[in-house]
Amino acid sequence: MVRDPVMVDPDTPCGQLSKLMRNKSIGSVVVVKDGFPVGVVTERDLVHRVLAEGRDPDKCDADQVCTKPVVAISIYSDVDTAVDLMNEYGIRRLVVVDSKDKVVGILTTDDIARNIRSMSEELAVKYMMLSRRKR
Repeated sequence: MVRDPVMVDPDTPCGQLSKLMRNKSIGSVVVVKDGFPVGVVTERDLVHRVLAEGRDPDKCDADQVCTKPVVAISIYSDVDTAVDLMNEYGIRRLVVVDSKDKVVGILTTDDIARNIRSMSEELAVKYMMLSRRKR
């Protein structure tokens, strides 16, 4: 999970978004209003909803091109729940929120893939410990 993701206001111009993403080497930003997530803008959103449609990036804003509604997951949820949500909605990013629905991170399929080996090793150890207890 990426902690403290970049967040922008809904009225942030798309031209500014693209420069922000380039300068920070990130592929998405969370759109927030009054501290709560209302959308996510990805590089793909900018390509498909701005450039491909011939829109002026400085005359459209994050709220007009972001993916809505936000698909969010609790910071206390497990990986299985995250994967199920990603599959159900056909997305590669989940906004991670705390108990007050404030954004605390973004979880991506890349994050899960990077950590799958260590998760598998942890599961193997737990399985061995449990199987020894049953004997």
